[in-house]
Amino acid sequence: MASNATCGMVGYTVSSLAKELNRFPHYDRNLHGVPNEFDPENTTYWQGVGFSAALFLLIGLLLMLFVLLYLCARACCCTGEDDESESKRGCNPIFMFVVMLLCGGGLVLGYYGNEFTRTGITGSADALISMNTTVNSANERLMSISGNLGSSATTLQQLSNEFRTSPQLLPPERDAVVRETDSARTQVVSAQSEADSISSSLTDIPALAEYGDLAKKYDDWRWKSTIGALCFVVLILLIALLCAICRSVCFLQFNVFLSLIAILVVWLAGGVFVAVGVIFGDFCVNPDQFIDRYAPNSSLPQIIYFTRCGNCSNPFEGDYLNARNNLVMSRDDIGNLSDFIEGRNLTSQVMRLDQLNVTLGAITRTLDTLYSTEINCTNLNGDYNDLLTAACSKTLDGAVFTMSGCFVLGVTLILLIIAMQLFWTRIRDEESGEW
Repeated sequence: MASNATCGMVGYTVSSLAKELNRFPHYDRNLHGVPNEFDPENTTYWQGVGFSAALFLLIGLLLMLFVLLYLCARACCCTGEDDESESKRGCNPIFMFVVMLLCGGGLVLGYYGNEFTRTGITGSADALISMNTTVNSANERLMSISGNLGSSATTLQQLSNEFRTSPQLLPPERDAVVRETDSARTQVVSAQSEADSISSSLTDIPALAEYGDLAKKYDDWRWKSTIGALCFVVLILLIALLCAICRSVCFLQFNVFLSLIAILVVWLAGGVFVAVGVIFGDFCVNPDQFIDRYAPNSSLPQIIYFTRCGNCSNPFEGDYLNARNNLVMSRDDIGNLSDFIEGRNLTSQVMRLDQLNVTLGAITRTLDTLYSTEINCTNLNGDYNDLLTAACSKTLDGAVFTMSGCFVLGVTLILLIIAMQLFWTRIRDEESGEW
């Protein structure tokens, strides 16, 4: 049987986007290279992620400095030219409309990125909750099995006590029956111990539903914040359109101020999504490494088995086989006992032994079903692959779309400020300096 050290993941392929994001530069604050391996408990790793985000923010900062210098230069140096033709005066509103259309493209990218991210995070959370439900369901069934086995062991103990004092049995028969009953009880107790061992192994697996619920709560906040930011940009575009139509200098001044705020928000949000993309890229390139590093030691074999599945040894197999063998042997002993004491005026005991045999048979079938389904890696590995698909496809794509939307909006909003400044100057010139 293959060891878990050599088993491989089934059904997951690293996307080219994850590989590209994983190649982003990772440097700490001293500009020393940082390994591009997802390591959330290492502060140096977060410095490496922050470096990638800082590059994006640096571009935004330089562009904002440029527009501020431009506005200062226009305010200090620009004067109207009386000999400009009417056709030239009409160019600035047209330029504003073109820039607004480009802003609309950024809004579309941001909106679709936001929806993709929501779909991915929701899918990841649902996969975590499904995994947790499967583990809890298996644990509940194992606890039920353990309880039924405990009741069966108690019944066998009661029968053993009755056989010890039964006048219907001769002393040699009585000793043989008691030994057989005690043997069956010992096997049932052993099967119960094995079932408890499997249950304990499942209990060691972290409560994944909590992470799923947290992911959904975070995504709800993130989605609303992103929609709010996009609506803010839409408001700026509507005001710019109103300014172009009404030729209002006051609205233009106010809109320039709003646009500066929007640029700051957009570039900061873009930096965050750059960091998110790099983090997911680092994780998605090698999710096994993260599991090996951070899964609790007590549940590591089970987690490796469920997440990789391919050619992996089942950590529950030994306990399952021992429990099943003990159940089979106890049923054989109980069947022999029932046949032996039948006809000795022990009708009540025979009926209870037969009922025990039926109960243990049902427990055996339940254990077989449990082993082939819920504590088999197939189901949980399917959920795990759904988790990776949602996180490393939808969420990652959404982060990149949103980051691209932020970049487009950041640039086009700067162009919009320049266009509004030009239009503002044109209106002032046309009105001979009266605002």
